[in-house]
Amino acid sequence: MTLFLEMLYGGLESLSNYVTARRLMSLTIAFFLSGAISQFMSQGAILKYFGPKADKKLAYVVASVSGAILTVCSCSVLPMFASIRKKGAGIGPAITFLFSGPAINVLAISMTFSALGLQIGWVRVVGAVILSLIIGIIMYALYNKSEIVDENEAMFSIDDENGRTMKQNIFFFLNLLAILISGVRNPIPTLFLLAALIFQLKKNFTVNEIKEWCLETGNLAKKIAPLFLVGIFAAGVIQTILPHEFVAQHVGDNTYTSNLVASVFAAFMYFSTLTEIPIVEAFMEMDMAKGPATALLLAGPSLSLPNMIVISKVLGKKKTGTYIVLVMVFSALVGLLAGHYIY
Repeated sequence: MTLFLEMLYGGLESLSNYVTARRLMSLTIAFFLSGAISQFMSQGAILKYFGPKADKKLAYVVASVSGAILTVCSCSVLPMFASIRKKGAGIGPAITFLFSGPAINVLAISMTFSALGLQIGWVRVVGAVILSLIIGIIMYALYNKSEIVDENEAMFSIDDENGRTMKQNIFFFLNLLAILISGVRNPIPTLFLLAALIFQLKKNFTVNEIKEWCLETGNLAKKIAPLFLVGIFAAGVIQTILPHEFVAQHVGDNTYTSNLVASVFAAFMYFSTLTEIPIVEAFMEMDMAKGPATALLLAGPSLSLPNMIVISKVLGKKKTGTYIVLVMVFSALVGLLAGHYIY
């Protein structure tokens, strides 16, 4: 009973310490930006690059960064991956998207910068993009000859016009991103940016579009925020029951073994969008080195036991096993290199 009360107190204390006004403001802005991406960004303009007749080099590049546009929560990655595979996307670009998508969505990246700092944030972004390309190319080299592709390019055509010019859309998203970066730390620039946003909304968006944007933002918040709070509570429980010495012994230095332990642990855990961030932060307060923390951030969003089951149904057991090993090995390698040469 005493242990249960300690765990409960640890989880509640973590919530009270983590949920500050600044973080709530940043999270709110991130949700509105994610809702805008989900509501207004043209998926058709992106998905056409995954088609079987698309330029292969360009397909890899688009796949490595499109997670920032196409996915706003990790739960959307797997069905989208299954869909583009079914429609005929090659295994290389599809795997590239599968790895990078959940790691570089705007919610995860914005909160990584906010909670864990610029260094880990940039390593997570750049590392995810580079690793997605490497793993996708390796999977293509190993299994391309066994691919059976339905070259129906029309399956990738999506009518997604909204009546605005590309320049108008770009300025709208840049404005939202600037508000997210400025946040509550610099109130005067934020006020000017908000005024610019209101001007853009009045000039370029209909009342119905704004209403749909708010509804989409609310739906995302309802879906993700409770899981995020659970992650914060779980981080407090972990800090209560897990000895600091245990963390320091297994992931407290920057050896390849420590990084591999972190990536294997992450691969078999389940991290919903954002939940990995407070857990990694808790581990780092318990002396987890930055290299293993990076390995966990890279491997965790892309893998979990439920994910492995779904991926195996799409790719088969052999290809899935190869993908899992590549993710764990290369995530550990990036953690090792970052720990030695960046942090």
